[in-house]
Amino acid sequence: MVKPLSRSAILINLSERQKIKSRLILFVFFLFLVLITIPISQYFLNIYVPYNQTALRVEETIFTRKNVVDFVRFNQRLSEEQGVQFNAGSSLFESLQLIAENEISYLSATPFGLTVEQWEIDEAFFIRLGFYNDIDVNIDEDLQNFQERKIQFLNEVQLDEETYQNIVRKGIFREKLRRELSREIPLSQPHVLVYKIILDDIQPSVISEIERRINQGENLDDIARSFSIDKNVIRDKGNIGWTPKGINPVIDELFFNKSERLGIKKLSEPYINQEANAYELYVITDYSELKELSDDNELLLSENSLVSFLSTKSNEIDIEYGLDNDTFNWINSRVEIASILPDSGPVDDNIMGMNELDNQ
Repeated sequence: MVKPLSRSAILINLSERQKIKSRLILFVFFLFLVLITIPISQYFLNIYVPYNQTALRVEETIFTRKNVVDFVRFNQRLSEEQGVQFNAGSSLFESLQLIAENEISYLSATPFGLTVEQWEIDEAFFIRLGFYNDIDVNIDEDLQNFQERKIQFLNEVQLDEETYQNIVRKGIFREKLRRELSREIPLSQPHVLVYKIILDDIQPSVISEIERRINQGENLDDIARSFSIDKNVIRDKGNIGWTPKGINPVIDELFFNKSERLGIKKLSEPYINQEANAYELYVITDYSELKELSDDNELLLSENSLVSFLSTKSNEIDIEYGLDNDTFNWINSRVEIASILPDSGPVDDNIMGMNELDNQ
């Protein structure tokens, strides 16, 4: 016959069972914490931290890797909507510079009295999409179509409304600043009529032959077609047209310094074009003391004026770039995923301009 447990024995037994149950609950809770900590840690290490690393800082404004991805994706999709391949490798460095320039333009807006209205943001977006002339935002049906198209576009590039507004708004500030600076450019300036011959190598015999044919009075169109490797020579025959001072600052002395200016129909010394890995020779065929700027030259001069202004400002304010090879590869991988056009091939992670950014 089993002897009944005493009350104290029963209490001890219950206490032991409670301890076992408590340990089991603690173990299950600990296991639960481990299970949820792993994905949270992975999210934090693989997504949150990389996305929020600083890629650029302009004064107090910080642009993270995610901000750069958003900016590049936005412009990537706008380009590809027009059927233009967006090369992230060549565009990422330019995009980072453009983000910095847009921010500097935004910070410089107040002294110039520049503002941007909502309708300007909508208009700029529509123009970039390429069908602004087909829609009148003053018509309710067209306005609704615009809103639907905008929402569709933002969903495709995974941008929220605020991010889209900021990207477009600051780009407009840059354009308005360019227009404001262009007011200081004289509309009539000295010009030279210039021909350009591009060679892939400098051979004295070739230079002598070009000079001989020029001195004999041969048509420069024919000379350019005979020697220039410029892909546009068939179309423009080497004639780059009337050129004012400031279009090509590197050779302004050659064209506009009266004491050292290249003579009419005299062949210049070779100028190295490092980007094209080629040599450029120039010939002036005419000179005008005062000539009205063409629309194209006025645009180029105003852009040069803006670049000069932004360069000066960038030395006055606090700018820090954080684009290294690791950041470049990380951003580029996200941009390639978002592309709607076929891959144009691998991109060298040692992008041009990386050293320049590191040294700024």
